[in-house]
Parts: sequence; C-alpha cells; structure tokens
Amino acid sequence: MEQCVCLNIHYSAPKEVWNKINKIYRTMPYWNDKENYPCWRFGDNIDLAASVEPSGIQISGIMPKDIWNKWYDTLKKRLSEALEYEIGDPEEGFKFKYWEPFEKKYSDIKTIDNKAIIFTDYSTFYLDEFDCIESHITEKSPFFVLKSSFIELNIYIDKMLSKRKREQIFLDFKKRINS
Repeated sequence: MEQCVCLNIHYSAPKEVWNKINKIYRTMPYWNDKENYPCWRFGDNIDLAASVEPSGIQISGIMPKDIWNKWYDTLKKRLSEALEYEIGDPEEGFKFKYWEPFEKKYSDIKTIDNKAIIFTDYSTFYLDEFDCIESHITEKSPFFVLKSSFIELNIYIDKMLSKRKREQIFLDFKKRINS
C-alpha cells in the first residue's frame, strides 16, 4: 500500500538534530544502509524513502498498512523522545519547531491585528503561536520578541527614526496586537 507522510521537522534544523534523526532512522526495522539516502526496504512490499522538503521530512513509498501503522507510530515515538517535542504530521496539527529566530523589521509589516502579523514578503505569524510577547526599548533599537518553545520572532523598529517616532510605533504595536 502507498504511504506518504510529512513530519514536523523543519529543514533548518541544526546539524546535531539531523544526527539524532539519522540515528533513529538506523534503528527502525527494514533500514537499508546500501543507499546514499535514508530508506527502508524488504522484499517486494516494503520500499520507503525519506527526504527533506519545505513541508518537513517526507516519508513515502510502499509498505503494507498493518506494518506501516506500527512502524510509523514507533518512528514518531522515537523521534519525539530524541528531539524532545511531539513529532507528527503538520496536517494533523503538529507544530514545527524553528531553531533560529525570525528577524523582521517593523517597517515591513503589511497588516497587523490581534490575530496575525503579515509582512510584505507574505510571511505570516499567528499570535496564538506565541506564549510570550516582550517589548524592549533600548537606545540602539527598540524591538519586540514574540516566542514560544517552538518559534521566536524578533521585530525591530528602525533605529534611524527619532526617539519620539520609535516610541509612537512601539505603543501603536502594543495596542494593535492587544486589541
């Protein structure tokens, strides 16, 4: 039976994360170490391969459903334990973890309300993804930090603006995300 699933492991994960993933792959039944890519094979009815895609790790190929269900559950469990967050298909609500903060400029915000911030490059951040919103006014550059255990977004206000303008933007931002 054809199988195809994506896992919520982002392609930007650091090398130490990929090393953990590769170790888990090798512990899974039907591992095939004869190829230059992660795959699992056995006879004519098991032939799976893993690849890294923008939508996460993709595992696809053929495996009988009864074997797949146990194999896939085991893979998710082992990866969740090794990576210390719950692994599963993003389409089933499993969140991606981003290891590097997103850095954005306030002047690149296209729209903002109490639900989401959309930037001119169309990157969209939903406020319910964040557990904590901090604001910092410094002499260098005021900024906002929105974060959770899965994601961090830093939004910087242009330091070339006058102090009064930066303070006005700062207060406006807080008002818009809290309304």
